[in-house]
Amino acid sequence: MSKGAVISPHFDVFVIGGGPAGSSAAIGLARGGMNVAVAEKKPFPRDVLCGEFLSGEVARAIRHFGLYDEFLELRPNKITTFTFTPENDLQITEPLGFEAWALKRSLLDHLLLKKAESSGATIIQPAEVFSIEGMQGSFDVQYRTPDSRGTLSAATVIAAYGKQNPLDKSLKRSFVSDRSGLSGVKYHVHRNVFREFPDGDIRIFASQGIYCGINRISKDEATLCFLADRREGARHPTEAMSTLLLKNKSFRRLFQSDLPLELKKLQPFGTGNIFFGKKNIIENGMYMIGDAASVIAPLAGDGIGMAIESGQLVAFVLTKAKLDSLDRQQTETMYTREWKRLFRKRLAFASFAQRIAMSPWGGNAGAWVLKAFPQIAKHIIWGTRGGSR
Repeated sequence: MSKGAVISPHFDVFVIGGGPAGSSAAIGLARGGMNVAVAEKKPFPRDVLCGEFLSGEVARAIRHFGLYDEFLELRPNKITTFTFTPENDLQITEPLGFEAWALKRSLLDHLLLKKAESSGATIIQPAEVFSIEGMQGSFDVQYRTPDSRGTLSAATVIAAYGKQNPLDKSLKRSFVSDRSGLSGVKYHVHRNVFREFPDGDIRIFASQGIYCGINRISKDEATLCFLADRREGARHPTEAMSTLLLKNKSFRRLFQSDLPLELKKLQPFGTGNIFFGKKNIIENGMYMIGDAASVIAPLAGDGIGMAIESGQLVAFVLTKAKLDSLDRQQTETMYTREWKRLFRKRLAFASFAQRIAMSPWGGNAGAWVLKAFPQIAKHIIWGTRGGSR
């Protein structure tokens, strides 16, 4: 939205967050004839914590949005195989079996939000929502920009604001006081740090209380993204990396320089206290999508896919509800039922795989089992996807 532009005082749907979930919802709603606004608190392009792996679900959505050619112009890196290496140095490599890519989130987010705007959505950016009053059918949304404050009304509000937001506390969401001890951190690492620069492979390295994913996102950069359990002793990202370098030989062999020293020179993108448990997907009549609805274990590489799918789902449900004149309860029931159908099994599957990977005995034993029975690896890959091939 250009500075000084006049904003409508009322919208059919107000979306909080302009990442993949929010933008996907806005695209679908605008195409369905809804008057929709998206408030994104930061200017784009911007980076966030993310492994930057784009699964088959993402590729299908990009085609559906009519963005495939523009997407390819961003020069994403094609990913064809998955490699898992625990402490015992036993490597398990499997073809993914679906179209996958790696690309900086800053580029993907910018592409999707522009599409939402060109589809007819009003984009308010940068703008932070700090208060929501009312209930389904009549919400008052208060937001602030660098220059002013504003209040808009909306019949429906969609929360697509990610893993954590101050609104969670004001909404009294059940998990806000939970202390998981799990922190995620991402770095963009230049190829000159690597002895062997990853190409078409996404690699996962595991040790006790930590696993790290690496994939190339451009000609000269790779994403290094890891989850660490602070209860296992690491209090800082470089400490976690030092532990993984010490215990995982394959991870150590990947680099030709002092990785902790190199990481100190880079800007980290991180989040502490990541909650992987159950969240309500509807709060006070607001529809939660993406990480605001549930955070999948990053080992699955399905976070962006789930975000986009949940955005598409809420757009479908709200559009159908309008066409079929469904009441509030019928609409919420449909969204809840379809959300669980799409995501519940893969969330449970990914959570189980994460617990195994972050345990040294589990990772080591699991690697031997996968080596002996390769079909199990294929089952795990598809179990953490949408299940459709």
